[in-house]
This record gives sequence, structure tokens and C-alpha cells, in this order.
Amino acid sequence: EHEPTARNGSSSAKTRANNGTSVHHSNVEPMHVWVSCHLLAFRYVRIIILNDHHSDDSDVTIACKEHLPLFNQCGSFSCSNGTISTDASEPKNYERDVKIWQHAAETLKLCMHNNFIVDGIKRDRLPWAGDLAVSLMANAYSFSDEECIRWTLTVLGRCGMDKIGPRNRHEIEGIDSVSKNTAALDSHVNGAVDYTFWFIISHWLYQRYFGDNHFLQQEWKLIVSRLTHLVKLCSDQEKGWFIIDDDDWIFIDWAVDGEKSTALQILWWHALNCGISLAQTVGLIKDDVIPLLSGTQSRLEDSFLEMEDIQLGFSRHAHILGVISGLYKRLDDRAREGDWSNPDCGDERWQMVRRCQNLYNRSEFMLLSDKMPPVATPYMKHLEILALSRIGKRNSALERVRSYWGGMLDKYATTFFEAFHENETLADVSQFYDRPFARSLCHAWAAGPCALYPEILLGLRPLSDGWMEWICDPIDCVPSVKCTIKTKFGVIDVQLDPMNLQVIVPEGTVMILMNKSYSSGRHCFPRKSLISYQAVHDWSMKYRGWQHLPTHIIEPDIPGYEGIQMTDVPTVYQLPGDDLFYMSFIGFDGVGYQTFVGESADLLIWSNIRLAMGYGEQGMFDFGGVVLGAYLYESYAIDAPRVLKRVNGKYWSLYGAYKKKGTYEPDPGYQGLASSEDGLVWKREKDESILSIYGPGIVKDWEKDSIYQPWLVEHKGVYYNFYNAKKMPQWIEQIGLATSKDLHNWERHEDNPILSVDKNDGFDTQFTSDAKVFWDSDESHWVMFYFGVGKGGAHIMVAFSKDLIHWVRDPIPLYTAGTNPSGLDKQYAHKISLVWNPCNETWYMFYCAVGDAGRGIGLITSSSLK
Repeated sequence: EHEPTARNGSSSAKTRANNGTSVHHSNVEPMHVWVSCHLLAFRYVRIIILNDHHSDDSDVTIACKEHLPLFNQCGSFSCSNGTISTDASEPKNYERDVKIWQHAAETLKLCMHNNFIVDGIKRDRLPWAGDLAVSLMANAYSFSDEECIRWTLTVLGRCGMDKIGPRNRHEIEGIDSVSKNTAALDSHVNGAVDYTFWFIISHWLYQRYFGDNHFLQQEWKLIVSRLTHLVKLCSDQEKGWFIIDDDDWIFIDWAVDGEKSTALQILWWHALNCGISLAQTVGLIKDDVIPLLSGTQSRLEDSFLEMEDIQLGFSRHAHILGVISGLYKRLDDRAREGDWSNPDCGDERWQMVRRCQNLYNRSEFMLLSDKMPPVATPYMKHLEILALSRIGKRNSALERVRSYWGGMLDKYATTFFEAFHENETLADVSQFYDRPFARSLCHAWAAGPCALYPEILLGLRPLSDGWMEWICDPIDCVPSVKCTIKTKFGVIDVQLDPMNLQVIVPEGTVMILMNKSYSSGRHCFPRKSLISYQAVHDWSMKYRGWQHLPTHIIEPDIPGYEGIQMTDVPTVYQLPGDDLFYMSFIGFDGVGYQTFVGESADLLIWSNIRLAMGYGEQGMFDFGGVVLGAYLYESYAIDAPRVLKRVNGKYWSLYGAYKKKGTYEPDPGYQGLASSEDGLVWKREKDESILSIYGPGIVKDWEKDSIYQPWLVEHKGVYYNFYNAKKMPQWIEQIGLATSKDLHNWERHEDNPILSVDKNDGFDTQFTSDAKVFWDSDESHWVMFYFGVGKGGAHIMVAFSKDLIHWVRDPIPLYTAGTNPSGLDKQYAHKISLVWNPCNETWYMFYCAVGDAGRGIGLITSSSLK
């Protein structure tokens, strides 16, 4: 008459308060066997049996039958203190890191159920598209279970597909706006607009982490059908915005306050971008799908670029999505696109450039501040931390993982929660939806640390589908880390200890480490030689934040040389025992180059300009012009005075030279050796060129067309010549290295070029040129200032090295062309000379500024000179 009642929950308190779960008669003998009507997830269970059906002296047996598929955990992660830390708190941090990763993996495992990834084992026990985006990444680094992702994407792709709108294209034009929105509403994945976008994005993520092209081909018709209908039925055909109906559910996050529409538009752009990438993977290059998607995406970008303040009113979530989607990079690319050799210098373009150039910096500030409402779920916390990691704040990202998921451990979590706030009390943990025990305490979207730890600590992430190309970029804050990741090609195995980085690269894949590519096999790298992108980001900060002077500091009006049209290539130096500063620079008279020198007491006013080294004799390699500037200094410390060093009674400099006259930088270009008795008047020391396209040594393809300006460094009895060279017809310039024991005889380095152009459509995709190298004793590394050409101009950039051979660039320029509001450097900002002035503790960076005032020598400083 009265069935027993089972009350299950994640706490004993809940089992006392919970409503009963139905049970039913078993179909097997003996009678009076009862089982639950469906699978239950619980930590505690309470069975209530009415006394009139049970005598006190009869036996009662309660049994549980586990229903959990066996998963082979293919990925692994561990870290330890090793032997180099003296901080007593550090071992506990590393133990906590391992515990967080393991609990995240356990959370995900419990939510991979019946070949699906469900949101939670307590509720809703359903697949959700946004949740999948995070749990998919966690899966890739832990279980690498493709089948559950395929099944989840398959069922999500078929939710409401038949309701998305009219199947016949000719019917679309006749639909009024109300029915359009209704059709879209009925078809949104999981009923949420943003989850429809996450469905597309999750397909792209699945390809990126697993490279399952067969599945993409199978599902493509459904993907493209949804995308096409969204574009035609739900987007503004002029502006590209996704049209939001009053009845649309926009989830974004369980945040109570905050504007969500901007975050939604960024997600819409991300979904279009992923759709285009998927179409290219499928091979639909000539199909009309890509033009349809890219046209909408381009109009959406135009709408962002037309805003006076693109980030005005951005929520924290919009800042997060702006970073991880790649939208900021695209907007900056769009603003700067054009011909680098003849860039558009119109005011409209440069106003657009200025609106875009600080997008990442503003998002970094907002994400690190507490001025905006925090995210509400581990789902969005994962994306926030991923954004911080991607903009170079990996130490901050690590601390947020430890604080957020460690905060759940402090609340006695053994699996991670659906929602969490670090200020919650233990009593708050189970509450949600204004109900005392509604929160899911084992939720798949909380498994983010499985993916976050390998990416933050080791920089491990795929750069192409299925990990065919991937990056490894360890940071310094953890002494020992081990990680394995199963890919379709085999297992990536990375072990970092205090002495070495050891990596197994699977057959068929390529690892990128410190700008270099490594093919399959075992590789070992001394840890002391490693430089992470996080370190590069941190080290470059001291060379950012420049103040401008509005005009050139040296005019081309040189007494006795009235034909000088422009000045270029500044290099500042001093002479022993002389407080004056000297600057050599070249003047171009329409025929060729000559080097001049001026003097200054304050680095601002330059006078007494005279010829330092003129044209060589006819028939010599420097007949067409000379470019001094690669001086031998007493010290190459970055903050040391630039005092020339006397060797064998002379001062020395390498110089660039041209054999022909009549044009600007005529190929092929040569390098020579010059000397001076007084440091002011220079002469050719050696009649033969020291370096050219004709020798010495093997001249490789990258440098076959011209040799340009050298830079001289002396270190431990060896002279280093950093030079840039050109390959035509592509006109690619890159930086190489030659070494010498005596300044006269030089040998090219076998690893040339030592700093290649960036292949990732960055600020130096065309040139890496004109290296200026110094030693930073504060950080114990070498600093290379150089100029990159890309994104429609020439920009001042920086790279770092520990051995003068292996360099890691910062992809973000220290100073971009067009930054000076006067328009002085609208076209190019390049060819620097850096000097530290101890009198006012200010860096002075002289550079060649090309813009509204023509080509000349400009100055930017690290602090205001007013």
C-alpha cells in the first residue's frame, strides 16, 4: 500500500529535506524488492520504510549498483616543487594544483554519461552547447574521448533543425519580421541564442583539438544550414548585427546584472569566423557559403569600426569574448590593412587605428580589476582565465585558478560546482535558484582546470586541427611540471624540471618552441636557455608608454650640403672623458648616402653638424654611400653610457655601404669596417667588404639579394654582427648573425636567419630589420630592438635572448607607426637609437619617423620632458 521512499542528495541535510524519489516493484523474486525508477546521483541516500510494512526484527538490505562507464584517462598532469624553491608555501600550492586538476577530471568523468557530455549528474543531465565548449577543451587534455563529443554535437545539431525556417529559399523574402523571429526562436540550440552560436564554435573547437574531418563532412549540411538561415533570417543585412527579439533568451552567464547584447554580437562574430574556417576545412573554397558568411562578418566588423569608442559599455563578459574570439586582432588588422610600401596616411584611417590599438590593453585592465561585476560560473571563469592567459597574464591566470577552484576545495568539494563565488560561506554552497539545495555540485563546465593548467604552465595548445602543429611555451614560476596529451597522431609528452625541458613530439606533428619548429622525436632543451612568451610580455613592459615630440629634432638643412633631402639612421654615442652626446645619422641628397655627426648637451638641441664619413672612391664598394652606426662600445649594458671603445689606438665601427649612386638603397648592399682617431671623422679601414651577398661563406636564399645595416656587439672576446638582408621578389627582410675574433674576418652563423619574419600575419610579417642589441643586467638577458614591417607600416619591436643566438619576439610593438598624434610617423617608425639619461632617469629613443613632415629623425621618451 505504501512504497518505500528514497531521498538522495549531496549532503545529509539535503536527504532530510528532499522530496522522495519514486521506487517500484522489482520484476524478480522475491517480492518486496524495490528499485529506483531511474538512475540516481548522490553522496548520501535515506531510505524511508513505513513500520506497518516492516517488522523490527526482519532484515533489510540496501544495495547500490554502480552505473559508470570505465574511461581510460589518456591525459595526465602533475607538478612539484622540485629542488629550486625556498618558499615554504610553494609545495602546498603545487599539491593543490594537482588536486584541482584531478578533481576537475573526476568532475568531467562523472558527467560523461551514456556517450554524452551532460551538464551535471544531478541536474539537468542534458547536453548543452555552451557547456560543451568548455568541457570539450577539458576532455582534450584528460580523457580524449571523441565519441562522447561526437554524440553530443550530433544530438545538439538536430534540436529544432526542422523548425529553423522555410526550406525553400524563394519563400524567405515573403516572411514578415515577426515570423522570422519566431522561426529563429523555435530553432535556437537549447533555447538560447548564444548557445546556437556556441554550437558552431564547439564544432570548430572539436576540429581544432581532435581533427575529425570525417565527422565534419558528415555534419556539414546541418552546420551550414543553421548558419545560412541565421544569416538570412536573423542578421541585419546592412550592419551585420544579429537581430535580437524581445522574446529571445540570451544566457551568456548566470549573472544577475550586466548588459549582454554586446557579448552576444561578439559571439555572433566568433560563430561566423568559426563557420568560415569549417567551410575551408570541408573544402568549399569556391562555394557561395564562404562569401555569404564572410560578407556578414565584414559588415559586422565595419559596424564595430564605425564606433567612436568600440569598448564603451562593455561588460566583463564582452571583454572576455573580445579576446578569446580573436575579434580584437581582426579589428586591428582591418584598421591597418594596406600596402606597407605606400600606406594610407589619411586622417580617417589613423583615427580608426588609434581606436583599435589599445583594445587588448583596456580589456586587460578591466579583467584584472574588481570594478566590474564578477563572472558567476566556472564556465565563464574558465573563459576569463583563458583570456588572461592569451594576453600574456599567465601568472595572474594561474593565481585565479588556484583562488577560484581552490576556493571550492576549501568548501570540501570533491567535484566542482555549477556556480561559485569566492566570498560564499559553506552554508551558501548548495543554494541556487533561490532554493536551498538546487545547486549542482558536479557540473561538467567546472572541469576547466584540466585544460587551463597545461596551457598556463606549459603553453600547450594546438595551432592547427588535431594538434598537427602545436606550441610549447613553459613559464618560469613552477619548477617541475609533467603533462601528457593524447592526440590522433600519438601522445605528446612534456616534462619540465629545474634543469631541462624534455618533449616527445608525435610523428606527423610539429612543435613550435621559441619561434622555432621541431619535428617528431625526443627533444631536450636546457632550461636556462628557455624564454617564455610570458617572460617576454613582462620584460617588454619597461620599454612601453612613450611620450612624443611633435617635430623632427634634426632638419636636413646642413651647412655646405644644401642638397640633403632627408635624414635617417640615428645613432647616439659619447667619447671617453667628454660630457657631450654625439649623434651620427645619414643624409640622402638624391644621389646616395653620407654620414654626418652632430652634438648636444641635453639630447634635444643638436648643433655643429658636419660630415663624419662621405662617399668612397669610384669603383669601391662604398662609392654610392656609407651608413655608420655599428660602433664598438665600452659597455653594451642597456642603461650604460654609449661610450666608444678604443682598440689599438682607434675607435671602430661597422657600416652599411652601397656601390652604386643615383637611387635610394640600391641593391645589392655591402658592409665595411671603419675606424677613427677622434670618434668624429671616420675612414674605411679595409678596402674589401667584410660581408655581402658574395661572401664570406655560404650565402643562403634568404639573403641572396642585398645586405643591409650591421650592429656590433662585443661579448666574451667574440664580435657579433647582427645584420638584415633581403630576398626578392617578395622583398622579405630578416635578421642574421656573423661572428669574428678580430673585426676583419667574419663567419656567418649556421642558424641564420636568427630572427625570421612572423608567419602569423603580425606586425613583422614583411621585415625584421635593423637590430640594436643590449644587455639587461636587471633581468640577465639580451634585448634586441628592431623594426618590423607589417599591417600597413613599420613599427618598433623587441625580442629577447639568453645567448645572443635564440630570440623570442614580443608580437606587440613597443611603438606602432601612427602613434604620434602630430602625424610625424604615420607611415613608418623604425631604426632606433636608445639612450638612458641618468640626469632625469628617462629613456630617449631616437628613430626614423616618416609621415606628414617627410622622412627625418624623431624622438620619443619614457617620461614627459615638460
